[in-house]
Amino acid sequence: MRALCVTVDLDRDVNIMVPGSVAAGSIDRGNGTDPRFSSSEKGLLLLVDLFDEIAVKATFFAEAATLRRIDAGMLSGYEVGVHGADHEDITAIEGADNKRAILERAVDTVKDAVGKAPECFRAPYMKTDEETLDILPELGIRIDSSRYVGMSRSLMPERLSNGVWEIPVPESRDAGGKKISAFLWPMHESKRRPEDYLEMASAMDEGAFVLATHTWHIVESRERGLMSPGEIESNIFNVRKVLEGIMDMGMTALTLTDVRKAAETQSR
Repeated sequence: MRALCVTVDLDRDVNIMVPGSVAAGSIDRGNGTDPRFSSSEKGLLLLVDLFDEIAVKATFFAEAATLRRIDAGMLSGYEVGVHGADHEDITAIEGADNKRAILERAVDTVKDAVGKAPECFRAPYMKTDEETLDILPELGIRIDSSRYVGMSRSLMPERLSNGVWEIPVPESRDAGGKKISAFLWPMHESKRRPEDYLEMASAMDEGAFVLATHTWHIVESRERGLMSPGEIESNIFNVRKVLEGIMDMGMTALTLTDVRKAAETQSR
């Protein structure tokens, strides 16, 4: 198996932790830190158009609050997993029952919005713990993608002791020794080139190369604010270049569930 797993976090615009609040806010652009969702929805539309055009399967990790505020119909035909209820740091929630209540609410929201129970989970901020992982099977979650793993020739999924499959995001060092992960945000912030991600992906001989981004980051920079039409066009061009370049290496674009099923078959 040589798979490209395109994963997209569908959450509130430029999310930030807000002191004293469990729920995340959005970075202050002059009107406070109340959550915003317009960039997330606009970026989702652009990504779905791109994925449809180049025939890429993708897995969206949807935050419940965002999913209630956008047109969930845009996700038709795509795999939709869970990304918390309000982009809360799940590791800061005390008690398994409290964590379970948040995750149950998130699972129910996804099911109601897209008509199918989610099978995948990515923790907000990529922060999870064993208590959270142990709750996932109770909710029908069979895949976690909340962890990083060192880049290697083999990136085969790992089945955890509770039966959940871990399909992590790879990270490595570039030729200059600088840390790089398969999250595209540095490219959206003009700090990395598409070629950096192509070089990283070329090091995998088998397994699943999990690439990740956010919908809002397609149209809004954390550092510079809302992007101009030209910047958005360039951003989409770079995403296309990464995806097509990796597929040209012979990798097949699969959902995380596709990869889980293939891994289960191989492990028998």
